Amino acid sequence: MGHRIARGYQSLRFNSARYFEDEGNIMSTTQIAGGACALLMLAAPQTLLAQDVADGTGFYIGADVGIASISDAEIVYNDGADSAGGQIDTDSAASFGGVLGYDFGTVRTDLEIDYSRNKISALTIDTLNGTAVNLTAQDRADICDFLEVDTCGGSGNTFEFDGSRVRQLSAMANLWLDLPIGSVITPYAGGGLGIAGFELDGEGEGKFAWQIGAGLAFNVSPSAALSLDFRHRQVSSTEIEYDESSGFELGKLETNTFSAGVRFTF
Repeated sequence: MGHRIARGYQSLRFNSARYFEDEGNIMSTTQIAGGACALLMLAAPQTLLAQDVADGTGFYIGADVGIASISDAEIVYNDGADSAGGQIDTDSAASFGGVLGYDFGTVRTDLEIDYSRNKISALTIDTLNGTAVNLTAQDRADICDFLEVDTCGGSGNTFEFDGSRVRQLSAMANLWLDLPIGSVITPYAGGGLGIAGFELDGEGEGKFAWQIGAGLAFNVSPSAALSLDFRHRQVSSTEIEYDESSGFELGKLETNTFSAGVRFTF
């Protein structure tokens, strides 16, 4: 009787130990599987991003600096009774830009912000009230008074003064076509539509704008490229009012920009 109880006790202890050992194995296996799944979930996005960078696709950011030149712009000043028409000449100026986009491989699309501030070097008046004219000393004095500038130099029909600038801030949605030559050099071309805000004589507004451009990208790594770029941008003409009876009409602004930049894909 005692031997049977002892054997039964030993059998129960042995089976219990096997149960908890098996249960532990089951728990360990479950924990390992769960951990592996978690690691896969964390690693998957990184793997996809790495694959995107490796094949040249993915989101990208960039910045550039360049030289912006404005073609002579037509301008007509009016004071309610008389008008004076001519062109403004500007000096070249630095431009600064930034971009955020997505590279699909051969096609890229991005949103570009650009700023420039060009000094007005001269104003040439060609017409008074729509008629070609050679300005007299009194005409020059009247125009200088209308412009309200501190200094009014120049001679004949040309006025020179300090302080006036054409400021432009544009936001453009672009589409680019990449045509790689080997693995290092990638020519590209494209253009975009958007809005450009400009200011002249402390007055301005935003207008529709379009641009075309082309350039070369030099791939220095799978995720970084240097670029040399040309853009031609045109902003629609507009009318600005100083008050109810005076203001000016500015013709389309055409800006040519040469720039160098850097782009990072991630």
